[in-house]
Amino acid sequence: MSDKISAGLVSRTYFNMPLWAAQEHGFFADQGLEVTGTIFGNESQVPPLLDGRFQVFIGSPELAIQNQAEGGPIRIVAGNAGKLVHSLIARAPFKRVEDLRGCTIGIFTDKEGTFFHVKAMLAAHGLNYPGDYEVKHTGGVPPRHKALLAGEIDAGLQSVPWNYLAEDEGMNNLGDVIKYVPDWQFVSINVNSEWAEKNRDVLVRFLRAMLRGTEWLYANRAAASAIAARELPASIAHAERAWDFFTSTDALTRDASANLRGLAQVIATLKQTGLLAKSAADDPAAYVDDSYLKAARG
Repeated sequence: MSDKISAGLVSRTYFNMPLWAAQEHGFFADQGLEVTGTIFGNESQVPPLLDGRFQVFIGSPELAIQNQAEGGPIRIVAGNAGKLVHSLIARAPFKRVEDLRGCTIGIFTDKEGTFFHVKAMLAAHGLNYPGDYEVKHTGGVPPRHKALLAGEIDAGLQSVPWNYLAEDEGMNNLGDVIKYVPDWQFVSINVNSEWAEKNRDVLVRFLRAMLRGTEWLYANRAAASAIAARELPASIAHAERAWDFFTSTDALTRDASANLRGLAQVIATLKQTGLLAKSAADDPAAYVDDSYLKAARG
């Protein structure tokens, strides 16, 4: 009988591709696992990891860092997206960042990455929050795209390949956020360490299949693009552009390691915004238990 793992996912984005590839090609099954992925949106990942609804969560590292700093059991066990892959997309009337004064910007929540990145990018153009623009919680990238189309927001950060789709639909790309925030661990694989310690072999096998899924993705442009086109969903052309981008930049970290320099930036930003106690550890390695990943590689 296969061991079951329920994985929480934020939204239908390219970051999920190792999991989708491992599901489709039997890499989890080869490890004696039955893995289901559930889109969870912008709700906190902490409660479902604590109560066992999810055994792993592929999402932002901020809440894992905050939980650990508060004495909780949530830990980062692997990386996923170690670089930012977002563009600031605006509706047609807005052609420059400076045009967004008085506008509404879509964000995931005010406690994680996209909010911090929007603030950094707009501040570089003289727009500061609060005062110069408003923000609206939209959820992840797909619902943010819908909000742009509906005119519910004026701009928002969109990841590859959703930024390509937005451009094709007549929206304006106002620039890549990585130029303003060069180091950031955007997505990590997070677990409840109490579950992980009791199910070490299960987690190691999960990570082994994820590594295999990532390697398969890097080696199979056409087949990987077919999966992405179906699951996101996106056109084949956009899915192929996304593959080209992610594999050429290592934005989807090939060895699944955490970007410690990027995590350090996350920690510093959380402290600057008052979302992490000043007394919390500054060393990013303090929030990462990579023993499971090392075992999966062995």
